[in-house]
Amino acid sequence: MHSTHLFGLLSAFAATPAIVAAYDTLLFTEDFFPLINTRLDPIVTPGKVSSHVHHVVGSSAFSATQDHKLSQSGKCTTSNLNCDKSNYWTPQLYYKWKNGTYTAVTGDGMTNYWKYPLTNTDEANPFAEIPDDFRMLAGDVKRDDFDVNKAVSFLCVDAQYSYDYTDYMPTDRECLTLRPQLHFPECWNGVDSYKEDNSHVAYPVDANPEGGKCPDGYKKIPHLFMESTYHIKTENIGEGYEWYPGCFVLANGDNHGFSLHADWLNGFPTNFLTDAFHQCYDKASGEFTKDCQFIQQYRGDIGRDCVSEGDVVNELVGQHFAIPALPGNNPEYNSSKLSDNYPKKEIPGYTEQASIVKATEQNGGLCNQGVCTDYKGNDAVIQQQQAGNAIPTSSGPTSSAVSAGTAVQASSAADYGVTSAVATPELGQTSSTGAPVESAVTGIPTSDTLRPTNGDLGSDATMSILPITTPGEPAKELPTMAAIQIGVAGDDPASVSGNGNRWGGGRWSRMFSRV
Repeated sequence: MHSTHLFGLLSAFAATPAIVAAYDTLLFTEDFFPLINTRLDPIVTPGKVSSHVHHVVGSSAFSATQDHKLSQSGKCTTSNLNCDKSNYWTPQLYYKWKNGTYTAVTGDGMTNYWKYPLTNTDEANPFAEIPDDFRMLAGDVKRDDFDVNKAVSFLCVDAQYSYDYTDYMPTDRECLTLRPQLHFPECWNGVDSYKEDNSHVAYPVDANPEGGKCPDGYKKIPHLFMESTYHIKTENIGEGYEWYPGCFVLANGDNHGFSLHADWLNGFPTNFLTDAFHQCYDKASGEFTKDCQFIQQYRGDIGRDCVSEGDVVNELVGQHFAIPALPGNNPEYNSSKLSDNYPKKEIPGYTEQASIVKATEQNGGLCNQGVCTDYKGNDAVIQQQQAGNAIPTSSGPTSSAVSAGTAVQASSAADYGVTSAVATPELGQTSSTGAPVESAVTGIPTSDTLRPTNGDLGSDATMSILPITTPGEPAKELPTMAAIQIGVAGDDPASVSGNGNRWGGGRWSRMFSRV
């Protein structure tokens, strides 16, 4: 009786079709150190100072005017895939102090996921080859409602290690990690390298940003998902940081987040993205070859020492200290059309005073090994604070430097009464008597006040966090790539398993990846 029953069970199992592993659309990822944070956008405003500060990664050749040839000429890239001389950028994230000043939040750089969904593609030729000078935008800086394309979101990880995605920056809880992230369009018209209205590309029409159905006449291209991670902590903002609803603002003034967007200017070798698919996809198994040599041959240098050799804007953007206002014509607003502070307004009488100059180590304004400093040339300008949102200022150079278009005439931070914003109490705090502290908002950090947190960043170093240490304190050690477990096992952040064989690097923030 029992043997007959057992035989029946074994027969049933034998007749059950083998379970086939689901196709993993991810072929490779890239981790980027930051390259520069500045008001340049060679796609939307080529040759001009752009409207807001961008957090830029990629080719060291990044400039106000740029094409594929110039991108490829860069001496290096901040990517851990050294054949990618593209540039990618998103609006810089700022923290608003309660006295109305702003500080740029130190971020991790970026991570790109290159994916190849095979749904809704031509089986014979699933992905089109893009032109060398291809470029495109993701998201929409003018968006004022929920994203119909489901392409843009913010990941928040709170103190309980719970995490979720929202269309906007959460205001109901403090995020220990805040990650703006975007799907780029995966449909292309097959003709244009770029169109000013970005109509040469499109999102799928079925609200499925990855693997959805393209509009008629459009072809599928490899799918790019980009994330920029910010660990929200004192080391990355400044002493005196405290969370409150609405304290984070994008560089264009948006304190809600609907306007989040990103840019990609191609710098890959010709047809690299489609060649990678054909070289690494095994039709017989329906899977990608692990450790595909076509990609692995470009691994090695993780980009930590790559420094910009292109252009920079000669202004203070608030890296490691407070500035009176967001650079550019960017008064704070809420991007939701239902908000009382919508739409965005203009600063009365605003005139652009900043200009484009060559990036040099002497003038600063560059990033190196995850540490970004502000421009410190004698021609530096700073955006003034709007009326009705003023903060106390002291006499002397600090007072005279807060007028829009006024060049900051000083050779060191000491001329402004500040040595390092991270170490000083000026950032949005009050004195022991309860009176507002006079903020040295125009302080320019000198080269010896900022340094990497790891004194010896070897080949096994991680790019995650990289906070600025308080001057005089020993640098804090960061975990190495070998020590970091990547990938996610289940929904418990504590149950993380390692799987670094495909993309060649480690990243702390990957603990919370859901792509």
